[in-house]
Amino acid sequence: MRIFAKQFITAMCVLIVSFMVLGNVLVHAAFETTMNRETGQNIEEMKIFQYAMLASLQGLPKDYQAVDQAAAGIVRSIQQNLYGGQEGIVLYDEDHKAIYRDDEYESALIDKDRQGHGGIWQITVWNGHHYLESLCEVNSSAGNYILEIHRNIDYVYGDRDRLYERYRVLLGVISAVFAVVLLLFSLHFARPIRKLSQATRLFADGDYKKRVRVRGNDEVTMLSRDFNRMADQLEQSIGRLEEEARRQEEFTSAFSHELKTPLTSIIGYADILRARTLTEEERSRCANYIVHQGRRLERLSLKMLEMSYIDKQETELLRIDVPHLVRQIRTMTGAVLEQKSITMTDHVEPGVVRGDLDLLLSLFANLIDNARKACGEGGEICLSGENAEEGYRFVLMDNGCGMPAEEIQKITEPFYMIDKSRARKEGGAGIGMALCQKIIFIHRAEWKIESVEGGGTSIIILFPRCQEAKKEGDER
Repeated sequence: MRIFAKQFITAMCVLIVSFMVLGNVLVHAAFETTMNRETGQNIEEMKIFQYAMLASLQGLPKDYQAVDQAAAGIVRSIQQNLYGGQEGIVLYDEDHKAIYRDDEYESALIDKDRQGHGGIWQITVWNGHHYLESLCEVNSSAGNYILEIHRNIDYVYGDRDRLYERYRVLLGVISAVFAVVLLLFSLHFARPIRKLSQATRLFADGDYKKRVRVRGNDEVTMLSRDFNRMADQLEQSIGRLEEEARRQEEFTSAFSHELKTPLTSIIGYADILRARTLTEEERSRCANYIVHQGRRLERLSLKMLEMSYIDKQETELLRIDVPHLVRQIRTMTGAVLEQKSITMTDHVEPGVVRGDLDLLLSLFANLIDNARKACGEGGEICLSGENAEEGYRFVLMDNGCGMPAEEIQKITEPFYMIDKSRARKEGGAGIGMALCQKIIFIHRAEWKIESVEGGGTSIIILFPRCQEAKKEGDER
């Protein structure tokens, strides 16, 4: 059952039951008030009748013989004067024998124990009619009698039945009106929930842009706002996953291609060595090709191992003296640069950065190696460093071939190479810049690449300010 139906049925049940209870209480209270008024009036009339009869009996002579006949006549006369013959009267003697009766109504009130009370009353049903009966004793010097008065009170019960009938009609009208109002209210209340359910289904079917309109400040609005926030987070997560899947697919494809090329060369030249008779020069040339491609596979494996190591290992960042770092960078890259007669100069201010020495050496080694590949014979590379307000800034510049502006955003993707023929000739695999990006992220640093095609490249790396070390032995 839907929530708006539950709400509608529950509200209607509570409303109808409440009106039924309230109506019955009001009608019963009105009936009780009328009945008490009739009972009180009957008792007062009984007292008046009793006093009038007693006064008349006291006026009879002491030696009067027909007292019973006189009492009956007195009762008849008083009845005509007081009630006009509308009330039923029965007069009993001391032996409970009726000496006067004006109708056929028979009451059992005379047989009830009065327990010393002068009068009693009750309501009875006789021949389908309601009667209010009252009984009292009239004790005089002429004789003792019992007076009974009964009155038809069907009009009181008729009034009650008419009140109930009117109330039922009113209850029906009110229930119909409230049913329409509650139905509209329930549908209006459940509308945001229906919208939220519809948005949830669309979101589950792949429409990640679907959102719920938020209005108001109730619980349903809070739920809608939480849904929108969840949808935003899921959309971002799904976008990241899709992008990661795309990159993973591209990575796998590129990695497979990078493996295929040297393996094809190795297998081809090895098959030539195995199947053909070659001269010593031809055999040497085939072996050189195999060694060259094998070393390329070795470099690719080492790069992949280094990237895997960075992702899986916890890195402890220690204080590193910048001049010491630059000296090790020159030592590590000097021999490679000499092969192409490339000159590297450095101008660094004294300072410290916080990081992992091996990772930083790998970072600058990859960047300088890329600069070497971009420079021709006799090229120049300059590494400078200075203390800045935000931290320590390195700038690595070369006078190489540069690259187009639209390529700068792509060079950090694994296996991406602007000039594949030149990169493979230089022994590149296209994952050096992706490795640099990971190292930059681990050190919480920022970098910016500026390049002009044919005018060289500048890479700016800003390390965050290094706080004072807690232990003097942290500095390396």
